[in-house]
Amino acid sequence: MNFRVITFLRNNLSLGNRLSECFYGVMMVVILTGLINNGLPPTQSTLRLLLFGTLCVNISWGIIDGVTSMYAGLVNRADYLRIANSFREDPDNPEKREMVARSLQGTIVENLGEEEQSKVVGMIGAGEPVKGIRYPANGADWKVAIAIVLIDFVLVFPVMIPYFLIDNVRWAVFASHTIAIVLLAAVAMVWARNLCLNTLKAGIIIALISFAAIYSTYSIGW
Repeated sequence: MNFRVITFLRNNLSLGNRLSECFYGVMMVVILTGLINNGLPPTQSTLRLLLFGTLCVNISWGIIDGVTSMYAGLVNRADYLRIANSFREDPDNPEKREMVARSLQGTIVENLGEEEQSKVVGMIGAGEPVKGIRYPANGADWKVAIAIVLIDFVLVFPVMIPYFLIDNVRWAVFASHTIAIVLLAAVAMVWARNLCLNTLKAGIIIALISFAAIYSTYSIGW
């Protein structure tokens, strides 16, 4: 089951999007669980309410983020077609050619050499303008939104577990925040590894920043 979930996430979200969503998801849980340090009695009913509230918040924001990301992708695709059509109608226009070249940056085409990229641009300009295409969300698009919601849902549990396993509230908060800091540092290390940067340095820096942000708010009652 876990393997299927990981495969689903890999097939529907880029690595950068997965890492970013993990970062957001952990931070949302940390913010909401701060309520336990702000006057809520640490009873089982309170903890269940806190878990329910955290799940609702993460799922709600996951839906918002997922749907907006999905439609942002659809708008981008429509814009790419507009750029391509404009160039096809006037292939000798250097400004329109440059717009097509810029739109290829950030895609896998960026890994080609300058000459190869120029050929790709020329191939796009040689095509016939395409009109009347609509961009309704299809099954693949909705899978992107579902993947984002799934990440936000899953990340509630590792940060919430200490509240159900540790009776002492202060130690439970400490353990929960420590788990969150470790998760955030891990995200930073994966970022750094894929950017060919110092992974250990990135992890330590993000851990220290997270520690300062989380425990400074904790110390004032949040």
